[in-house]
Amino acid sequence: MNFLRILSRDREQPKSQAEVLKRIDDDVTSMVTRGRFMGEKLAFGPNFVHAYIMRGESGKVGAPGSVEDLGWSHNVKTNNGMDWLHHSMGGLVQTAMGSPATAVSATSITTTGTPGWASNALAGCRIVAPITGITTAPVYTNALANTTGATPTIAIDGWWTGTDVLTSSGGTPAATNAFMILPGQGPARFIGLTTNTGAPAVTDTALTGEITANGLQRAACTFAHTTGGANYVYTLVKTFSSTGDHANVHKAGNFTGGYGAAGGGVLVADTNLNADATLANGDSLAVTWTWTLPAPG
Repeated sequence: MNFLRILSRDREQPKSQAEVLKRIDDDVTSMVTRGRFMGEKLAFGPNFVHAYIMRGESGKVGAPGSVEDLGWSHNVKTNNGMDWLHHSMGGLVQTAMGSPATAVSATSITTTGTPGWASNALAGCRIVAPITGITTAPVYTNALANTTGATPTIAIDGWWTGTDVLTSSGGTPAATNAFMILPGQGPARFIGLTTNTGAPAVTDTALTGEITANGLQRAACTFAHTTGGANYVYTLVKTFSSTGDHANVHKAGNFTGGYGAAGGGVLVADTNLNADATLANGDSLAVTWTWTLPAPG
């Protein structure tokens, strides 16, 4: 191909090879992208986590009623988190539903047939199922993990109503109800904590030693975003109320589901807190995760 033919004819022609290549690059960029730089890409961040402690009445660690600001830290987006972003935006479709179920509980769904899912392929997906008849609103759950084989089991984080309330007795679908795995993936709106001091890495898939008791177990956050094209930040806020002693809470993670027997869900990002948190019974730890998305345009 004669690249000189694509050079603009109304400009002085380049003399050296370097000038020719530069002109080709400029002209191809203009023709293909209508003036937009081809290197522009979807990017989000930086994302920050802020934490502070509100002391309770015990006075065991700090003065009752006092506030200890732990400061700000920057999160690490994981490889699995980036896959979650693509699946969410692009609308990943699980073509094998594997329904109806053969057993359903507050922590799992056992399927029938041969869906053919790979191990943990459903982590991060959202599943909807009816409870009883057609006049009762269905419930949804967040898939944490799944086994493979002829009758795989899906680990879930409970059953939630459409108004985001985790149901109790009577809110679990019948054992043989059909279910639907929605396209895309569920939002990452849970925060978990750990005392583990390992440095966050893009290869992280879980929080080692994640706390599962005494008020600091993984929990759903309050989402906030002011609509409007100029605002490209959203926050996830959770105040953990400690019901026991916790020393040196060091790290936080942002997940797609609540805690199950083996953890699970997609760890989208994690971070070391700017300072460790030591809590006594009655203390509270407030965590605000701020996500910055691409600016409009």
